[in-house]
Amino acid sequence: MLARQKLIQCFTCKNNLECWGLDEVIPLGKNNREYSIESHALVIFIAQHFGDDDLSIGEQYGILSGRFMQALRGDGMATKRDIYQLINVLGALCNTDDNTWVCPGEDPTGEKTFVFVERS
Repeated sequence: MLARQKLIQCFTCKNNLECWGLDEVIPLGKNNREYSIESHALVIFIAQHFGDDDLSIGEQYGILSGRFMQALRGDGMATKRDIYQLINVLGALCNTDDNTWVCPGEDPTGEKTFVFVERS
């Protein structure tokens, strides 16, 4: 299923909060309007990871998103699930033809599984 269709399905699913982990209790993170990453450190990080033609734009965006999530989250954790969600929501908003998105509830390697149940 295309990412855009998958996101529409996700928004209409009654399990979406649990599936995305939005019901999990995590420490309060930093306010993104009041916090910034040192530009020198960001330039070095981008130079290390973004000159490689072997990485797709999704992988590059995932690496950068993971770094931002680690900087903003109170516990410094960036889960694979959360990073994949960011990448695939971007794909859905751009209406790309990438159909590799596996929603967290359908991920065979995920810790939790949910089945799509339409919200009534």
